[in-house]
Amino acid sequence: MDNKLLKRNIASAGVWFVGEYTGLILEQFNRLESDKNYKNNFIETIFHQQGRDKDLGGTRTRVNAVMRIIKSNQAKEALEYVVHSSRLEIGEPKAVQKAQDALTNISLKRLS
Repeated sequence: MDNKLLKRNIASAGVWFVGEYTGLILEQFNRLESDKNYKNNFIETIFHQQGRDKDLGGTRTRVNAVMRIIKSNQAKEALEYVVHSSRLEIGEPKAVQKAQDALTNISLKRLS
């Protein structure tokens, strides 16, 4: 995946979503890939917890965009983008912190 496509996937997911959920999606990636019911439940849970999307399809788009980032082995780059987003740091400090935590876990090989 080139840089343009990475940015497009980050935009599709939303920078805040990449920050808050990439670590969790990395942890659950194999199961999300192999178990459609699990993935549907995962998406529904996020949809109801966040309440930011007007319908389930929006949350599904976000999750699928993060999964494309992970499949392309660019999760680290996407998380670094979040961490270095000064606008996000002000508006979504939780997303920035979760992105930093996920980067630390990747560095320590807790996530792949």
